[in-house]
Amino acid sequence: MLWATLAGSVAAQVTLSECVEKARNNYPQIQELGLIREAEKYDLSTASQSWLPQLTISGKAQYQSKVVEMPFEIPEFKFNLPHDQYSLVGEVSQTIWDGGSTANKKRLVSADAKIQSKQLEVSLYGLRQKVENIFLGILLIDKQIAQNEIAVKSLYRNRESVLAGIEHGVSYQSDLSIVDVNILNYKQTISSLHADRQAYVDMLGRLTGEDLSQAQFVEPPVDLPIDTATLARPELQLYKAQLEQTQVQRRDLQSNLYPKLNLALQGGIGRPELNILKNEFEPYYTVGVKLQWNLGALYSRKNDIRKIAVQKERIERQQEAFVLNTMLDVTDQLNEVHKAEQVLAQDREIIRLREEIRQAGEEQYKQGVIMLTDLMEMIDEEFNARVAQSLHQVQLVMAICDLKNTLGQ
Repeated sequence: MLWATLAGSVAAQVTLSECVEKARNNYPQIQELGLIREAEKYDLSTASQSWLPQLTISGKAQYQSKVVEMPFEIPEFKFNLPHDQYSLVGEVSQTIWDGGSTANKKRLVSADAKIQSKQLEVSLYGLRQKVENIFLGILLIDKQIAQNEIAVKSLYRNRESVLAGIEHGVSYQSDLSIVDVNILNYKQTISSLHADRQAYVDMLGRLTGEDLSQAQFVEPPVDLPIDTATLARPELQLYKAQLEQTQVQRRDLQSNLYPKLNLALQGGIGRPELNILKNEFEPYYTVGVKLQWNLGALYSRKNDIRKIAVQKERIERQQEAFVLNTMLDVTDQLNEVHKAEQVLAQDREIIRLREEIRQAGEEQYKQGVIMLTDLMEMIDEEFNARVAQSLHQVQLVMAICDLKNTLGQ
C-alpha cells in the first residue's frame, strides 16, 4: 500500500505522486499492458514453430482418360497401366535454413507489441493531469475553507468588542446584527466549500480506488529544480519504437530475397507407386532436400524500400514537430511559473499591510473613530487578500505541475 489505511483519529497524509501512481494502477486500461505482453508471447511461440517438423497428409483418387502405353510389345511381358489411380502420401518437412525469415518475424512481433505498449503509455499519461487537477482543486478548497475560518474567528473577536460597546452605550444593537450576518455568510460559504470538497474527494477516490474521506492532502513542493532542457515524454518512446519497427521491416525485406532450404521425407502407398509399370498397391518413400527461391520479391523490392523510407521520414517529421511544439509550451509555462512567483511575493506584502490596517481599524472602532461598517470593510479586504494569496499559491503549484507534465518529469 502506498499509504496506511485511512482510519482513526489521525488522518493519513496523501501526496500527489502517490495519488497519480494509485490512479494509474487502478485504471482499467492498465490491464491492457499485461494482455499485450501475453499476446506477444503467443505470437513469438507461433513464429518459433516454423522450425518444428511439418507433417502433411494428402490423398487422391483419379481416373485418367489416357495412360502411358508402350509403343511396342515385349514378349512374355504385359504392360497394363490402369486408368484409375490412387495414392495416400504423408510428408515430413524440416526447415534447414529460412534466410532469417523466422527471426525477422519474431522481431516484427516484438516491435509491434512495443508500439502497442507505448501507445497505451501515452494514453495513460493523460490520466496524470486529470488526477493533478482534482488533487490541486482539493488543496484550493482547503485553503479557502481555512481563510473563511480565519475570517469567522476575526468576526467573533470583533463581536465581543461590539457586545462590550453595547454595554457601555457606545455601540448599537444593529452593529451586533451586522457582525452576526457576516458570520453567517462566511459559515454558509464554508458549508458550500465542504460540499464541493467532498465531491472532489469522491472523484479522486474513484480514480485511485481508495477511501480518501479522512485523508490529509499534502501540498506539493514548489522549490524543486526543474530541468527544462530534458524532454522525457512517453510520446518520444512511441516515436522511437515506430522508427525501430521500420528498421525491422527493412531487414525483413532482405530476408525475403534468400532461398529456403528444407529436408523432406515422403512416404505413402499407391497404385501405381514409384514404379509406374507395376499395377499393384505398394508402399514407397522418398528422401531429399528441397530448395525454394521466390524471386518475385525482387519485383516489388524497390517500391517496398521506398515505402518504408517514406514511413520513416514521416515519423521523424512528426517527432520533430512534437518536440518543437512541446518546447514552445515549456517556454510559455515557464513564464507562467515566474509570473506566479512574482504575484505570490506581492501577495505577502499586501496581506501584511491589510492586516495592519484591520488591526488599526479595530482600535479605531473601540475608540469610536470609525463606524462598524468601515471595520467590516477592512476585514473583508484582508480576507480577500488572503483568499487571493491562496489562489495564487495553488496557481503556482498548478503551473509547476503543468510544466513538469509537459516535460514528462
